[in-house]
Amino acid sequence: MGPTLADRPRDRGTHVTPMRARLAPLALAFGLGLAHASAFAPLSHWAWALAVLAALFALLRARAARGATPLAQGGLAFAFGLGWFGAGLAWLYVSMHDYGGMPAPMAAAAVVLFAAYLSLYPAAAAWLAASACAGRGPIVHAFGLTGATTLAELARGTVFTGFPWLAIGYAQLDGPLDRLAPLAGVFGVGAAAVALAALAAVAAVGGTREVVRTRDAVRTRGLAAGLAAAIAFGPLAVPRDAWTRPAGPPLDVRLVQGNVAQDMKFRPDRTVAAMQDYAERFEASRATLTVLPETAWTLPWDRTPAPIAERILAHVMRGHALAIGLPAFVVPAGGGEPALANSVLLLRADPYGAPAPRYDKRHLVPFGEFVPWGFGWFVRMMNIPLGDFARGDAHQPPFEIGGQRVAFNVCYEDLFGDELRASLGGERGATVLANVSNIAWFGRSHALPQHLAIARMRTLETSRPMLRATNTGVTAAIDADGRVLARLPDHVAASLDVRVQGRTGLTPFARAGDAIAWIGALALVAACALASRAGRAGRTR
Repeated sequence: MGPTLADRPRDRGTHVTPMRARLAPLALAFGLGLAHASAFAPLSHWAWALAVLAALFALLRARAARGATPLAQGGLAFAFGLGWFGAGLAWLYVSMHDYGGMPAPMAAAAVVLFAAYLSLYPAAAAWLAASACAGRGPIVHAFGLTGATTLAELARGTVFTGFPWLAIGYAQLDGPLDRLAPLAGVFGVGAAAVALAALAAVAAVGGTREVVRTRDAVRTRGLAAGLAAAIAFGPLAVPRDAWTRPAGPPLDVRLVQGNVAQDMKFRPDRTVAAMQDYAERFEASRATLTVLPETAWTLPWDRTPAPIAERILAHVMRGHALAIGLPAFVVPAGGGEPALANSVLLLRADPYGAPAPRYDKRHLVPFGEFVPWGFGWFVRMMNIPLGDFARGDAHQPPFEIGGQRVAFNVCYEDLFGDELRASLGGERGATVLANVSNIAWFGRSHALPQHLAIARMRTLETSRPMLRATNTGVTAAIDADGRVLARLPDHVAASLDVRVQGRTGLTPFARAGDAIAWIGALALVAACALASRAGRAGRTR
């Protein structure tokens, strides 16, 4: 006899409940990822970021207590990453669809797939920590996850040219942990955040149900609380200006924000109009240096209409230097046809007639500035001009202006603090950093405040001020302590006159770069694995 009508609801429930039990932790992890994305700019709050990371660690420990395998814990971290990167990088859709012309479904799918790729890194970290720390207590697991997550973040910033946007450390700006930036950089700050959050979770709720029931529960939670407090308050003892000192006279600078709409930027009539506007703002400047945004000129300098070029050069000869973001032809070192580079050209009065100094962007953006192998079909779906640039040399000297040495970087190059170190060393090392950007590609999105946060972290790592001249925002001056001295409103055409003080000397990060974070992360994972191995050996005796 088959099941009665009264039996059917019960049968459905027995099938639905296990599925819900499997999906509920993934949904919770995804929600925590969304919450983590909100901890970054523009909402940004370091304590909220720590609370979300603590909740994630508690979830991982709770699932481990119920027998979740390392692979299952990696799945939870993958779901967390989907929320984190999917929401945090949603502005990529704007560039691909609104300005690149890609069909909406394809652009949305590309964002999801990219978020899924980035989510592999936290997934690998959770899997590695669970595997290496198997059988050990929550404190060992906390430090193992710290090391594994830091390795994953470093790898994300390196593999396939790297994309460390939304690195965990950026959410700690203005909190106590950002004082670690001059010691170990953004990845060191992120490591401290993960360790603090995980230990705080242990102190608050314990590690697993088994630990809570043992006589050692109070000791474990007390130790975790003590370690968390040391990580939270210890960095306050690190001084801001211990490694550098002021150098040279203050530099008067004008930063110009053109606010040229991206969908009009490359029209010939708009190109000339933009040149005229920039020339007028430069002529009105009494600053020693005026900085224009990335691709303020959409043509090489020698194609500037003669009347505009003459006006600019006349003001240059009055002692006012001009840095212009523009495409410039370069000849490859091994010979061959000249190619365009994404460059910054410095026009300054030089009695010896030396050629104008130039910086050529060295870290190019995949798809926007070069086409990765096998992705030509993807790029052809978008209408992006100037999509294939030559790479600049790894070591390019700073520009010497008004008693300061200004090292330029272009757009998202300031995402790679380890690379910016090359301009700081030696007797003629940079005293001021400057970034020119055009992220009008991303409209009125959270990409703009996120990019400002990245620049602030670079100033903390290097103890150098940063000047930012952008097309639509955020145009700002940041001092060597990461404070925004002045900024323009986004999406307006305006000029910002500021005075900055250059600095000389090297922070520990400026000397060693990401090596400090690499060594520390590897040491934590190795120590965790050794502790786990020793524990297993002890149990077999």
